[in-house]
Amino acid sequence: MKKIAYRLRLTAYGFLAVSCLLLAVGQAAEIYNYALNSPPVGTFTNAPAAADNSLATAAVSGNIAESPQYMTFDLGSSIYVGSVNIYWDAGALSRNYSVRVSNDRKNWITEFSGLDASTAIADPATGAAAQNISTRRYTVPSRFVQIYIPVGGDATASEVKIHEVQILPAQNLRFQLLSVAPYAVTNHSALIVYRTTIGAVNGQVLYGTNPSRLDQVAANLESGVINSVTLTNLSPDQAYYYRVKAWDAFGNQVESGLSFLRPPRVNLAISKKVAGTFTSFPPNDPLVDKSSAALPRAVDGLTGYFKGMATSTSVRGSDQSLIIDLGGSFQVSSVVSYWRALAYPESFSIGVSLDGNAWTELSNQINAGAGGFARSDAGDPMRVVSTDLNGAVCRYVRIFIPKDSPYFVKHADWDFVQLMEVEVYPK
Repeated sequence: MKKIAYRLRLTAYGFLAVSCLLLAVGQAAEIYNYALNSPPVGTFTNAPAAADNSLATAAVSGNIAESPQYMTFDLGSSIYVGSVNIYWDAGALSRNYSVRVSNDRKNWITEFSGLDASTAIADPATGAAAQNISTRRYTVPSRFVQIYIPVGGDATASEVKIHEVQILPAQNLRFQLLSVAPYAVTNHSALIVYRTTIGAVNGQVLYGTNPSRLDQVAANLESGVINSVTLTNLSPDQAYYYRVKAWDAFGNQVESGLSFLRPPRVNLAISKKVAGTFTSFPPNDPLVDKSSAALPRAVDGLTGYFKGMATSTSVRGSDQSLIIDLGGSFQVSSVVSYWRALAYPESFSIGVSLDGNAWTELSNQINAGAGGFARSDAGDPMRVVSTDLNGAVCRYVRIFIPKDSPYFVKHADWDFVQLMEVEVYPK
């Protein structure tokens, strides 16, 4: 693989653009440009011009209004991609494109979407606009890098032009554990979330009641830089000890020290009276059990899609809420909410009240998408959000989603969110 010394290319790309590259890698050293001598394939004509170490000519896309346009680089081997630098023609660039990576050209991980090349640094002398995209996932090494422009994507011309692409490896990476924490602990399970410097491809938690004999094993539910593992069949008020083991794509292993958790005694919300707008069933799904009301399913102890899930009415149409009457006043330590990973709010709040009328919002603008990953009773993907209420005294607990607040859904015609379960724990 040919080395490119960026200190020798100042006249070709301009001082400011190269300075950005050197800042991105942290040193003015020789670094491989993996795009060189790897002519891209895709919908661009004259595609090799994007990998010839020259700004003299450009690769030209097809008509963006008619079909998606893409340029795919085969790096020849899998690497951790550190940054992708694109030199657009200043008069024909995309204001809405993505950079994606893959190992098989079938399953793509989007590093960034909605990128706007009009914010790039323009060089009047060459007509190129230089844009540096520092990739962020480091989940697994990737062999293929793709620049993708959706059909109808915003652009300054019907066809866009790319003069050059540089693909640089991430520098000085080392597989290490950054943190291990029991993200959500209930009376019967615990969601352990741990972070690594680069992505784990496999991991597990060893746990048990004897610190000298961790005889139970739970495997990763989600692997990457952020990893999720669920410990199941726990007993309330029983001490459990655990440690994490994880591996990267090259077989390097990390192992945590011994940690400790104790599940709480009781879920105050189980089977309690509920009110609110989560009264719907998934539309056009005849397999969902509709023999009982939807709303109580949020506190029935079940998380299965067919019997244990409550669906809201339209988030675009009105405020959405779920109110749990605990039946008496309690000092509450935390609320754990389980959202279907295909339909969840990106900005909700949790409030408390003593009388059900006057509310105190204790946590606002919560994004369920930032929660831990778990599987429901039936295997459905969930996002689990644990919210600390710091011992607030209350009888009522409310989840509130304002009208027109942002939410994530799998299908564009969905306008609802779905709760699998809500648990409330005393201090």
